[in-house]
Amino acid sequence: MNSTIVAFVALAVLAAVVSAQPGPALENVDVDNVLKNEKLVRRYIDCTLDRGRCEQNGRDLKAMLPRVLNEGCSGCTPKQVENSNRIINFMKTNHAADWAAIETKYKTG
Repeated sequence: MNSTIVAFVALAVLAAVVSAQPGPALENVDVDNVLKNEKLVRRYIDCTLDRGRCEQNGRDLKAMLPRVLNEGCSGCTPKQVENSNRIINFMKTNHAADWAAIETKYKTG
């Protein structure tokens, strides 16, 4: 019985540690190619604004937005910061109204 409890606690601790680690969101994405594809950009916009389906990269982006907008991307890798900045600049320039809606939805301060 005690070994079962110890195993359960160990699994719970492992799950907590893994979930606390920053994920690979925006780490291995070819941002330039995504931003050249208006259809894909629109899909990500719709995903982040809960207006359409989300694939894994879209879900990763949605999960990362609050950290990017509210915490200056704290805990992000240099590549995640670089890609986040590229996306934000692109959105501000090419999809200002959508970017304003995303900021309203995800920015808390």
